[in-house]
Amino acid sequence: MSNNLPSSPGGDEPDPRLRVLSRSPLNAELPLESQGSVITPNHLFFHRNRFAQPDLSPLTWRLYVGGTVEQPLTLRYADLLKRPARTLTVTLECAGNGRSAFAPPADGEPWDYGAVGTAEWTGVRLADVLREAGVRAETREILFEGADAGKLDGRDGDTRFARSLPVDQALHRDTLIAYAMNGDPLPAAHGFPARLIVPGWYGVASVKWLTRIVALTEPFTGYFQRERYIIPADDGSPTPLTYVPPRSVIVSPADGQRVTAGRCVIRGLAWSGGGIVSAVDVSTDGGRTWRSARFTSRAEPHAWRAWEFAWDAPPGEHVLQSRATDEAGNTQPDVAPWNRLGYANNAIQALRLTCLELGDR
Repeated sequence: MSNNLPSSPGGDEPDPRLRVLSRSPLNAELPLESQGSVITPNHLFFHRNRFAQPDLSPLTWRLYVGGTVEQPLTLRYADLLKRPARTLTVTLECAGNGRSAFAPPADGEPWDYGAVGTAEWTGVRLADVLREAGVRAETREILFEGADAGKLDGRDGDTRFARSLPVDQALHRDTLIAYAMNGDPLPAAHGFPARLIVPGWYGVASVKWLTRIVALTEPFTGYFQRERYIIPADDGSPTPLTYVPPRSVIVSPADGQRVTAGRCVIRGLAWSGGGIVSAVDVSTDGGRTWRSARFTSRAEPHAWRAWEFAWDAPPGEHVLQSRATDEAGNTQPDVAPWNRLGYANNAIQALRLTCLELGDR
């Protein structure tokens, strides 16, 4: 990537292969059958927005670092490019991915299983920036504010998108302030000039269009920390979403597909924020029996793995399922706990396949 300052990259129209849930703000996912590689091309990466996309120039953009620090900083885009760069392959998943599979229906965008993607993100370690600023011992959280803002029901004025991290996660060696995606400057739609990348956490933590980083002595209680991207609780003490639980999805064959009986290769992807996925099991009989799939991509600390399972498919109707287990022993559940906001549904996916005798239609 050149150190010449780019203009705000990326077009306004989403790729036609994306399933658009809303256009203003843009929310769109990539159907599973189009997830063709381990690295998701920039133009096929899912879009999740709460507000309109801001238009930021790298010439005037500034990143402020302050709060309980010894030396507040103001960084320019060029300052980021001059710092030591780090590139990580990271899977980002929307917390609402799989929401449409909840019963009864939950509030929010009706995501299927395509609000997830994997990219190579390049940037600077957030820890290096925070250490340069000198985070004080009394700091409990680090707040991240984006340039995107808008109206929310029941609230006066504009609300800016903001989330916080515990200090130890902010200082993790793999938490990045990213300025490039798959070797190109961040597309405007994905956070240009710079965004946070928090490996292993739901995508909400990876704040886009980053403009402010503030060290706090008290827990952040903003809208997107206490009222959304939480697991609601009856006692009024919600749990903010953090790590992504394990999930495996089947990308081929497609749900409802009709194929010829015989040799069939089932392919999919699996990921977890709790560690590398160590096993994927596949069932072709609706969960009665399970057999091990074979990985077809290498293990990466923060990215999904491709897998496949060869099966001699008899004629008839079949229910295909896959489940992931990570290195910490976490496994997908048959049913995920329902919540009214429809978050964190990592229940085992089921799809139907019809296998026909040769010559049948």
